[in-house]
Amino acid sequence: MIRNIIFDWSGTLVDDLPAVWRATNYVLQQAGVPEMSLAEFRAEFCLPFHLFYDRFTPHVAMPQLEQWFHARFREVQDSVVELPHARAFLEFCRARRLRTYLLSTVHQDHFATQTRHNRFHEFLERPYVEILDKRRKILELLEENGLVADETVFIGDMQHDIETARHGGVFSCAVLTGYNSAEQLRASDPDFLVEHLGEFLELLSAHDLDLRRARAARATPVIP
Repeated sequence: MIRNIIFDWSGTLVDDLPAVWRATNYVLQQAGVPEMSLAEFRAEFCLPFHLFYDRFTPHVAMPQLEQWFHARFREVQDSVVELPHARAFLEFCRARRLRTYLLSTVHQDHFATQTRHNRFHEFLERPYVEILDKRRKILELLEENGLVADETVFIGDMQHDIETARHGGVFSCAVLTGYNSAEQLRASDPDFLVEHLGEFLELLSAHDLDLRRARAARATPVIP
C-alpha cells in the first residue's frame, strides 16, 4: 500500500522545459559555445547538471554558469505553467491522505516565484529544493520523515529520478511530460512508465494504492 509520494518538480508537476532551454542557451552563448535546438538539449541534458556543463563548458567556472543561468531564467520563467493532471493528482493525494514531498534541483527563488501562482506548495508536506544530487538526499528524506520505503513512490521525468528511487529502495514512476524521452526512461527500468500523472492516478485508483498488485497486473506500456 502506497502511503507516501515524492515528486520531482520540473517536468513532473510544472512545465519549465522551454524556460530552462532558453536560459541554458543563454549560458552557452555567453560561454562562446554553439546553442542547442530543443531536441538536442533534451537528448544531452542530464542530472546532476554539473555533468552537462562539464561536457559543454569545461572552461567556465560553475559559479559563473549559475549566475548567467539564473539571471536569464528569471526573465523567461513567466512561461512556466502547471502540467495537465498535476493539480488533480495533488488533490487526489490530499483526499486519500497520502503524505507528499518534493525532491528537486529547482532553485528556492524560482520555486517560490512559481508557487506564488500555482500554490502547489500547499499540497506538499515538505519540499526539498536545490538538491544537486537526489541520490545523496533520498535516504535522508526517508529517515527524517519516518517513511517506509515499501510504502513510498518517487515520481519523476528523468533517468536521474529513477536512479534515485532505486537508491532509496522505493517504487519509481516515470512520466513522459518532461525532459527525457520514453527510450531514455525505459533504459532506466522504472517500475511504471506513464504518459502523464493522470494515467498514474487512474492506476493508483484502480488498484487501491497497491502498486505491487498494479505492477503484476500491468506491464510497462508501450508508448510510441
